[in-house]
Amino acid sequence: MIIKSNIRKILFKFNVTKSLYVRLSAEKEKCIEWVKFILPIYISKIVHPQHVFLVFVPEHGNLGDHAIAHAECRLLDREGIRYIQIPDTLLYILKARGKMNIFNGRIIIVHGGGYLGTLWLQEELILRDIISNNPTSEIFCMPNTIYYENDEDGRRLLEESIKIYNNHKHLHLYAREKTSYDIMSKIYNDVKLVPDMVFSLNFSEIHKSRRGALICFRNDIEQTMSIEEIELVKSELTKLFGDNISITDTVVNHRIKIEDRKIELKNKLLQFMHAELVVTDRLHGMIFSAITGTPCIVFNSRSPKLKGSYDWIKDLGYIRFVDNPNEIYNNYLSVSEVEPVYNNRLESYYNMIIKDITNVM
Repeated sequence: MIIKSNIRKILFKFNVTKSLYVRLSAEKEKCIEWVKFILPIYISKIVHPQHVFLVFVPEHGNLGDHAIAHAECRLLDREGIRYIQIPDTLLYILKARGKMNIFNGRIIIVHGGGYLGTLWLQEELILRDIISNNPTSEIFCMPNTIYYENDEDGRRLLEESIKIYNNHKHLHLYAREKTSYDIMSKIYNDVKLVPDMVFSLNFSEIHKSRRGALICFRNDIEQTMSIEEIELVKSELTKLFGDNISITDTVVNHRIKIEDRKIELKNKLLQFMHAELVVTDRLHGMIFSAITGTPCIVFNSRSPKLKGSYDWIKDLGYIRFVDNPNEIYNNYLSVSEVEPVYNNRLESYYNMIIKDITNVM
């Protein structure tokens, strides 16, 4: 007993037991991740050899990204293309475990958005990993926006991306507005211009009673509206709607799983459907207004995606781009007189993506 007690004291003194416990816990965590997350992908590749992988779909709280994913799935479903969704959370696990090459040889469709470049660098780095670790896959990057800071770090990161992207022989890129297209087509090998995927949806014929104004402003690194400007916006809206003004955002403060995507989107779109006017500086605040037939006044943001995407719908009389809060009153009087019906004339662009994918299937 004395010898056993002394051994225990020595082990605790040198943290041997603690170290062993930590190592065993880490190995247990790896095993759980392997069984729960990684093994099912290998099984899916065997069981569903014709399925494509739709990767990087969101499980965070940005409903704009969820709307993009919903539109992507809807497009694939319409064409009978079978797919397996891989959420962003799983990609980070695969990266940590050195398994980003798990899709190699299979068609990969990368969820679109606005993350090419330095604004959302973590997402850009994940995309690089997908591209570099799956060299024999046909990779389709759905409509995206590019933005690199014009400084030393931004230029260095751009050069790194150019090297990685152009080293892949089967990479297909889609820019969602002309500003991004003009940049990307000069530096990357295969680039086409296609609108944001959410423009392919249409809820404008669902008639709801409308009352009051809805404000939807950014609160992140892309924000350009000052506190003073926001207060001026509220003041202008008060002249039109009194105290019937609501605040919303296309980002919620909780995670949204794939299976909850549709109900979360429905609830958010209903907010837009019930508004007489939306004032926003968010891209998908504008697009949600467009596809629900809701009059909308739009302010610019830091990324080129907003003004560039507005160009796709600038002939819709109920969506107006303005530079100054003082322009709200007169613009509302104009947009409120227009019949707010969204007619989707962009279908040929989405058909182009489908044609590209089916050509290599």
